[in-house]
Amino acid sequence: MDLLNSTSLGSYAEHITLFILIQIFTILIFSKVVSFLAKKFLGQTNVAGEILAGILLGPSLIATLFPNVFNSIFINDTSVVFIGFSQIGLIFLMFQIGMEFDFTRQLKGQGYTFILISAAGIIVPFLLGFVTAPFFWESLPEPRPDILGFRLFFAVAMSITAIPILGRIFMELNYSNTKIASIIISSAAIDDVIGWLLLGLITALVTASFNEQIMLYKICSLILFALIAYFLGSRVLSSFINKMSDQSGKINSITIFYIILGLLICSIITSYIGVYAIIGGFIFGLSLHKNRNFVNSWNSSIGRFINIFFLPLFFVYTGLKTNIGLLSNFQDAMMCLFICLLAFVGKFGGTYLTSRLVGINHKDSLVIGFSMNTRALMELVVLNVGYDLGLLPPQIFTMLVIMAVSSTFMITPILKILLKTKTVKAI
Repeated sequence: MDLLNSTSLGSYAEHITLFILIQIFTILIFSKVVSFLAKKFLGQTNVAGEILAGILLGPSLIATLFPNVFNSIFINDTSVVFIGFSQIGLIFLMFQIGMEFDFTRQLKGQGYTFILISAAGIIVPFLLGFVTAPFFWESLPEPRPDILGFRLFFAVAMSITAIPILGRIFMELNYSNTKIASIIISSAAIDDVIGWLLLGLITALVTASFNEQIMLYKICSLILFALIAYFLGSRVLSSFINKMSDQSGKINSITIFYIILGLLICSIITSYIGVYAIIGGFIFGLSLHKNRNFVNSWNSSIGRFINIFFLPLFFVYTGLKTNIGLLSNFQDAMMCLFICLLAFVGKFGGTYLTSRLVGINHKDSLVIGFSMNTRALMELVVLNVGYDLGLLPPQIFTMLVIMAVSSTFMITPILKILLKTKTVKAI
């Protein structure tokens, strides 16, 4: 096809547009159906169902069982456009995740309890992952990724907790306003902030090929950018938003324009530094987390569209890279099981024992230990970065995705059982 010819170009553009629309339609419908079934028959949250839908639509099931149908919808010509949609959506999602950290409310009156639990929830699984990673690295076929980069990403993957899923589970069980829920959300919030900062730093190290001068430049640039972005966002932009908002707190089109502009600038800067655009989105969101009127207004309007439209696209983007068929023998299955056990033991062991040490009773400590094992969306973001950097080969990537999904699916019903069998004390 001669793309320089205007008629051909018009036909090609319409061809691409048609298939992108069909792909998005298929993804949204399939995600909604699987999410509904997962919620109705498995007691899962909507996000957990959407994650499952993304994996099922890829080579793990649908693409393998119905290759002709799959290939006729997800054609190669649209792959770059689809990746672009997914990544832009992910930047907005990371922006929203950053805004969700309401530290003033979450950390109020918690003392040092949440700090100790959070530290255990990061340090224990990180060290466990870092120490055991060489075992999995040795099992990989040549050429293997850089071992230090692999160990660092594997360790971070073990350390992530997903606040959005926890929040939804607690809300569904009317458990949000309890002391233990507050401790869990506070601990998970600190976990995630540290986790995302670690991701940014490790990405800077890896993209610098561990060259000392380049590493120092990237790390210093990231820290300087984060400080400037946080100051400008929390002081200048937040004040501007308050002036532009009406009495009801609703945001207008001018405010939305400047928010999107700021989000794009931050994402471009972190991408230029070499630590991925999503880190810029997260830092920008974090800078606005104190302006709760804006956050609530965004979530009730624009945030809903992003969650409904972009979230399923990202899960399918992840699912297309996940192929359970790669785990074709008993050894692979055992390795996958071992990864799942390591992830669970690291998080549960560290947070449960710490909870007991600070005086929390056995049943509440169980709730904390299981809750901190919820990974879902956050884990998938980390895994995609590791995959794109070439540090997590398809086989290990698939195992870690299975770990993220299975932990989320397992924890939800366990928490429902534990929370229904204990006395709920409000804060």
